[in-house]
Amino acid sequence: MKHRVKTKHFNRDTQSRKALLRNSLRGLIEHGHIETSEARAKEIRRLADKLISQAQKDDLATRRQIHRFFGKRDVVNTIFDQVVPAVGDRKSGFCSLEKLSNRRGDNMPVYRLSLLLDEKKWHSLKNETKKTDQKKSKKTSKKIVVKKELKKTEKESSKKTKSTEETTKKKSK
Repeated sequence: MKHRVKTKHFNRDTQSRKALLRNSLRGLIEHGHIETSEARAKEIRRLADKLISQAQKDDLATRRQIHRFFGKRDVVNTIFDQVVPAVGDRKSGFCSLEKLSNRRGDNMPVYRLSLLLDEKKWHSLKNETKKTDQKKSKKTSKKIVVKKELKKTEKESSKKTKSTEETTKKKSK
C-alpha cells in the first residue's frame, strides 16, 4: 500500500526528479505550454498551481521562496509580472491538460499542459522583439556588405572595360 506517498517517483532519485520537474515547470512558464506524458503533466500541474497561487500574494518573501525553487530571476519575474496579472482573481486551476495523440516511436499518449491565460496579456519569456531587431540588424549589415562588394565589382568591371576599350583603340591606330 502507498500510504502517505504524495508524489510520483518517475524511476529517478530525488535530485534528478526535482530537476526534471523544475525544468519542465520552467519550460511551462517560458513558453506557456509543454508536451509530455500524462503522469509528468499531472505532477507539473500540481506544482504550477501551488507556485502561481503562492505568487498571488506578491510580496518579497514569496519572491524569494520562488527564486529559491527556480534559481533564475527571469522566470520569477515572468511569474510575477506576466502570469499572475494574466490569471487575475482565479484561485486555482491555472493549467489545462489535453490529450494530443500517441507518440510515433513507442505509442505513448502525449499530453499538452498549458497555462490558462488570456493570450493578449501573455508574452513569452523570450523577448521576440529583441530577436527580430537582431535579425534585422544582421540582415541590414549583410545587405551593406553585399552592396559594398557590388560597388567594388562594378568599379573593377568598369576599369576592365575602360582598359579593353583603350587597348582596342591603340590596336586600331
